[in-house]
Amino acid sequence: VLGARVPWVGTHPLFGPLSLAMAERPMRVVICPNPLHPDAAPRARRFYEALGCEVIEQTPEGHDRVMARTHALTFFVAKGMVDSGAAVDVPFAPASFKALSRTIETVRSDAGHLFTAIQQENRFATEARERLLQALQGIHRDLAALPAVASARDAAGLALPGLDSGPPEPRETREHIDQLDRELVELLARRSELARRQSRAQAPADAPATAEVQAELATRRAWATELGADAEAVEALFRVLLSASSGHGGT
Repeated sequence: VLGARVPWVGTHPLFGPLSLAMAERPMRVVICPNPLHPDAAPRARRFYEALGCEVIEQTPEGHDRVMARTHALTFFVAKGMVDSGAAVDVPFAPASFKALSRTIETVRSDAGHLFTAIQQENRFATEARERLLQALQGIHRDLAALPAVASARDAAGLALPGLDSGPPEPRETREHIDQLDRELVELLARRSELARRQSRAQAPADAPATAEVQAELATRRAWATELGADAEAVEALFRVLLSASSGHGGT
């Protein structure tokens, strides 16, 4: 459409409205350089990097192959879960299902309306779906063929790859704490970004009133109590966070 006269380059931001609203990081963008306009890709890179994005260069085919195995399959599985009724609210579920539920909600919020385009406009998506369906059908047949009381040998072929030698070794408590602390720091960074965003949207006189702050603290104390955490310690933590955010005009 643009031809040779108008410089253009293919780009694909790998984030959507929900990702932006939640200040998720990193924000990655794929750029597919256009040989007709060799200067367009560097210009696009500078533009996205100025916005704080990580830029990855790929050929159009390389991009589409990866998207077929990731983006298209994620949407495909999510729609299957929704249409089968498996994604409805349930009174209890293991952590693995909760993680899958979050993925489904992300798909719905970020680009659920693009389902057909993602499947039909990527020439590698059909093959990716077929391979997944073949694998699932094979697993289903193998499960159906197992005896009612399967021995370890019978079930060996259905073990998840990477667990052949038994369950993973338990990690030290310190390692788990470090991992959680890392996740907390990432969440705090995202919270700070949202506070700065709120500050830019507010007038200087719009600082939260004392009653509003107290209501926020009361809510967080209630969350802590519900989860069996130290409510006073949680309140103290959020007092620090709210104080730091107030410097940006946010909460």
